[in-house]
Amino acid sequence: MHLIVLRPDGPCARLPRWLLASLGGLLLLGLVAAVGGAYWLGLQQREVVEVPVMPGTALDTADAAERAAAVEGLEYLAGRVMTLERELERAEARLASLGEDLELDLDAIESAGGGQGGPLTGRAADSPLDLDERLHALERLLLRHRTRIELLDEVRRDDATRATLRPALRPVEDDAWISSAFGYRDDPFTGERRFHSGMDFAGRPGSDIRAAGGGIVVFAGRRNAYGRMVEIEHGGGLRTRYAHNDELLVEPGQRIEPGETIARMGRTGRATDTHLHYEVLRLGEAINPYGFLPD
Repeated sequence: MHLIVLRPDGPCARLPRWLLASLGGLLLLGLVAAVGGAYWLGLQQREVVEVPVMPGTALDTADAAERAAAVEGLEYLAGRVMTLERELERAEARLASLGEDLELDLDAIESAGGGQGGPLTGRAADSPLDLDERLHALERLLLRHRTRIELLDEVRRDDATRATLRPALRPVEDDAWISSAFGYRDDPFTGERRFHSGMDFAGRPGSDIRAAGGGIVVFAGRRNAYGRMVEIEHGGGLRTRYAHNDELLVEPGQRIEPGETIARMGRTGRATDTHLHYEVLRLGEAINPYGFLPD
């Protein structure tokens, strides 16, 4: 392509193609610069106008509702934290009391248990995240304390139950006396040296025979040389026998409380006179009843 230029004083001049391309590029650059300058000038002259939030408008009402909800949430978290801290104090006092009753070193048990935890103290809980963290820590610690309290309460109840079941009372009235001890003795009928599996208490005919501890009657009736006898299961492998009675006041399967009257003293079976033959058995083997009498 060639551009022909007419001159008044001479022949026409033809411009080369490269010159035309250069002129076109210059024109395009000028146009871009002009547009960019106009845009920059418009930015400089633009004014930012802030529209105030008028009280009572929908926008103002929404902001107030959000602030009220945030404040209410913080107040709930703070109140819950205070409640849990009070419950934790009561739980710790309960644990300390149980530890004293059971003679347990709770600090040593806690140390042996492994992991440690608890609420973060000495830190200002002035944000929802702080309060939420403290709340969850208190809940976890309180749950641990309550679990331990339930366990120790159960242990104490078991101990109390074992204490009431264990034979530890005199099975006869205060005016009765020991007429034959546990161990080897001369048999009152044959004079031969024989083992005596119980302890004999002599007393008045018809006087009360009492359960040495709580338990279940597993036998009540006649049994050969024992005469009329009551046998009580106390748990833990312990049983007691009350023999030579004149009258039985209980039946098999009956629940017996410590000190409850179960029979009347007599001389049934192989007996020379009125007395109670009292036995204590551990796992079926007779042991000395003397260690089960009160001091």
